[in-house]
Amino acid sequence: MTAATAPYSHHARRSRAHPLFAAALLAVTVAAAGVAGASAWRHHAEARQAELAHWQRLASTAADADALARLAHAAAAGETAARAALGETLLGRADGPSRADGERWLRLAADNGNVRAHFVLGKAALLGQLPTGKPDLPRAWTHLEAAARAGDAPAAYYLGLLCRGGYGRAADPAAAVRWLTVAAEGGVAQAMFLLANAYREGEGVARDDARAVGWYEAAAEREHPASIQALAMAYRNGELGLTRDDGEYRQHMAEAAHALRHPALTP
Repeated sequence: MTAATAPYSHHARRSRAHPLFAAALLAVTVAAAGVAGASAWRHHAEARQAELAHWQRLASTAADADALARLAHAAAAGETAARAALGETLLGRADGPSRADGERWLRLAADNGNVRAHFVLGKAALLGQLPTGKPDLPRAWTHLEAAARAGDAPAAYYLGLLCRGGYGRAADPAAAVRWLTVAAEGGVAQAMFLLANAYREGEGVARDDARAVGWYEAAAEREHPASIQALAMAYRNGELGLTRDDGEYRQHMAEAAHALRHPALTP
């Protein structure tokens, strides 16, 4: 190597990127692109879901024919969420043909894994709201289990009721508590109330007055009348580890009377 070429060769060695560094840089670039793409996809999916929900509200509450036609077009094009929304809308109508068509669309959506479709079908099967007009307990178990296992809180509530009462199977109080916990943690006030009762009575779970009070209070914050009344009586009688307090009793009874005018809705 000559003196003239040595500086050039040294510079070339310094400027050449290490292969591992280049690979790492490429990986970071690809990952960033993937994150951006996933974020954009989620935004698009959320916007589309909001659009479908808007059409469903219009079709359900205002009998908007254009909104119903839009849902039907999207459902016919194979859009699973649209099939679920259309099916739920039609199942809520009074005439038999619409209800039968609604059940068909819901089945298609459920077969494709749509959680909402599973919940709507399961609840309708439990309450006898399918076109047959009769409860279908095997279908109720199937659809509600599918939706609850996917994390749907309302489905977990109804599945908890099924487990607690049996309904074609042996009653399972412990399983009822597990599913009611999922529903309660998902914000279902009635599930909070039933879970509080379970801890109070030791049904399916070890008795725990503190947890019972905690779930009654959580439901009371959502204006659940029975939970507020339960707290009122506990203060009046000195139950559930609470000290007797006539002031708290009167305050809770007044709150219960207020809540009765607009109670938390059952899912």
